[in-house]
Amino acid sequence: MEATMQQGLNEVVMNKVQRMIDGKAVGVQATMERLLSEGKIAQDYIAPLGVNLKNRGERPVITFAGEDGLMMSMPDGQFSLHTNAVGQLADRMGVPSRYLKTLAAGEPWQMMLAAEILNQHSDYTQRSRVLVRAVGRQVRGVLSDSYRRLNSVQILTAFVEEAAGQSAVISDAYMTDTKVWAETILPTPISIPTKNNGEVIIFAGARFSTSDYGDGAVDMRTFLLNGACLNGMVRESVMKQVHLGSKLPDSLALSERTYKLDTETTVSAVRDLTRGLYSRDNIMQKALEIQGASEIEVDFDRELKKLQQGGAILKAEQQAVEKLLMNNNPDDGVVGGATLWKLTQAITAHAREVSPERARELHEISGNLMNRVKLTA
Repeated sequence: MEATMQQGLNEVVMNKVQRMIDGKAVGVQATMERLLSEGKIAQDYIAPLGVNLKNRGERPVITFAGEDGLMMSMPDGQFSLHTNAVGQLADRMGVPSRYLKTLAAGEPWQMMLAAEILNQHSDYTQRSRVLVRAVGRQVRGVLSDSYRRLNSVQILTAFVEEAAGQSAVISDAYMTDTKVWAETILPTPISIPTKNNGEVIIFAGARFSTSDYGDGAVDMRTFLLNGACLNGMVRESVMKQVHLGSKLPDSLALSERTYKLDTETTVSAVRDLTRGLYSRDNIMQKALEIQGASEIEVDFDRELKKLQQGGAILKAEQQAVEKLLMNNNPDDGVVGGATLWKLTQAITAHAREVSPERARELHEISGNLMNRVKLTA
């Protein structure tokens, strides 16, 4: 009788997850198409930023204008600046990043002031070479000339193909102007009995993310989906590959072979790590960690205040999570005693209500809390 009830519950959860996957299919397709289309119009430039301080009369190669929005002027013409590139320029010039971003997104006078600040700092900044990455006529990254260029389309394709080889399916994908994520899961649920939070039904998987514009390293993590409420969570990174290598030549055509070899190396690593994330041992370890988190009692108020004061979550997010904990709704995955596991589920339940980008950040914050679980060998 109990086995029949469990089977029925699993079928309900599987149907719920399948509906979620079907609902995400259009977004997944759009993400893949966007990655391909933007890759076709992406351009790289090597250019000097700043001046040779020994020759004060020279004019910088890169200058800035602010009449029609903050623009970067290069020999190939004028390019608009994405906020990610603005922040990177601020860091290079020693200008407070938040301040410069505010000016760049402000009124016309503020944009002109942003351009003036960058031009003035450029006149007194030691010349260095930078890699300027643009999509069409928009600069999205101003990076070190040692930035390793990688083909994200090939790397993401390798991740999805290897996951499929482990019988996994792609459950979601999302792309911003500067970063892309993809999540894959095994379609068969795992039922995990816990001491204080009931039966937890999990779909195990893997998440991949990368940025071509300095907005994060190539990253892979275990991805866990709570089947009862569709809360997502990721665990610690198994691959943090920073895009740094040898200095790029003035002619990027000369680095084409390096570009291909670096991509091939990363593709191989991604395939190996994907297999590892789907291994039986890894999935078993994550199940044990969930059981361990259910045995750790916590003070919700103190924990959330600590997260908020440390800058991990906003005040409004703290209040939203507190409300979820008070409601104690099984549909949110929030049931049972005051444990570490329940806290993680309240955070990921709130993640369903925010932007896709912020949701993935909350998945990481939630997963980091699980690092407190110490398993004995």
